[in-house]
Amino acid sequence: MKTNDKPLAYQCVDELYQHFQSKKFREDIAKCVKSKGSKGMDYVPWSNIMDRFFQACPEATYEFAEYNVKLNDNGIQCEVTLPYTGTSKVGYFVKTSITCFNVTRSMTSPVYGKTFHTVTLAPQANQIHNAQMRCLCKNAAMFGCGLELWTREEESQLKAEAETPEEISIKNPDAVVKTANEIFGGEEVAKESCPKCDSELVVKSSAHGKFLACSGYPNCRFTKSIQ
Repeated sequence: MKTNDKPLAYQCVDELYQHFQSKKFREDIAKCVKSKGSKGMDYVPWSNIMDRFFQACPEATYEFAEYNVKLNDNGIQCEVTLPYTGTSKVGYFVKTSITCFNVTRSMTSPVYGKTFHTVTLAPQANQIHNAQMRCLCKNAAMFGCGLELWTREEESQLKAEAETPEEISIKNPDAVVKTANEIFGGEEVAKESCPKCDSELVVKSSAHGKFLACSGYPNCRFTKSIQ
């Protein structure tokens, strides 16, 4: 009889994976599927994913990564701890780790705004929280929990990102924004946020009249005409 040479911890993880891939479990998790609406993407709420994960592995633990960042506040050097890392140019991401049967696996996930574009300015608390929970669920998929759903979502998300319009209704918006900044300088904050990065929209003026522009320019170039 051939013996299993894998350490006991990995044998347990293999059994856990088989449980998550079983027909019974997949039919159960399918009952929790929700739709993201206009993008036609399916997902399972993080509460459903983690509930079933901890039912299968009660001793599992998870952790959100924290990062020490040095800041310069008006000449005063200080250090803060943040739940995300990255830069305003390339965007931000979070990291989670799940330990089950003494096996630890980690995952990273970008911080998204209202659309599928990553946040390129200072992320908001709700965006960080959503990114952490999304990352935790993707982390659980590394043990087999909801793996198929994430595979389908990644494919749908890539397609949605490619098809997301720029939503710019002004011809040559770069030139218009630059002219408005040079001539008028001042800006009035609008009571709505940018659909691409969640930054505040500000009212700008140009030869074509007033329009809304993202306060994150030039990192975000979203503009919108004022009717």
